[in-house]
Amino acid sequence: MTPGGVLIAIVSDGAGSAAHGGEGAAILCEQVRRALVKALGKCKPSPSRALLRRGVRAVRAGIEAARAHVADAPSDYHATLVGAVVLSGQGGLFFHIGDGAALALESGGRRWALSAPRNGEYSHETFFFTETDWRKRLRFTLVAPEFDTIFVMTDGVTDIGLQNMRSGPEPFLPFFEPIGRFLAGAGRSEGEQALAATLDTEAVRERSGDDKTLVWAQAR
Repeated sequence: MTPGGVLIAIVSDGAGSAAHGGEGAAILCEQVRRALVKALGKCKPSPSRALLRRGVRAVRAGIEAARAHVADAPSDYHATLVGAVVLSGQGGLFFHIGDGAALALESGGRRWALSAPRNGEYSHETFFFTETDWRKRLRFTLVAPEFDTIFVMTDGVTDIGLQNMRSGPEPFLPFFEPIGRFLAGAGRSEGEQALAATLDTEAVRERSGDDKTLVWAQAR
């Protein structure tokens, strides 16, 4: 959360085949976070198209900075990107390269907005910030003001949290809604422990062996 009250949530998953995928993910998250904090400033911003454009430019600048850090051997640092920048009660943006997902839910309702995974020609392939066509793969999704609960996750969570429908991936709400309700009433330490335990059950491990990172936030 910035001093001005803007939520910034970012996750990245390094490619298992990349020699330094985990380091690439860490560099990417940090550079995008820095760019967004710098762009949004310390004062509480007013929602506007100009603010959204500033957020888009900042995300791109952060990716460029991360790419510069790994320019000598970019394929060794392959990583995906999923993130959210949201002004409490005013909406915002999801930004995304590759798999993983970002989900926004409306409190007390069944409405949701999803930035779904994108894979390559085969289901086990995806896209990374280190590839030359990263600008084409980077996508943004508007988050409307009525959505007050945000989840940002890597592909290890989408394996269990999303369901494939004819119209495309959709969130499995019986997975997300109880987590959101519990975390809303829990302290940070209690919530982190409970969430880690939920993602590390035998049933979950059987469905997905990938790394699982899940970030939850709720507008106050």
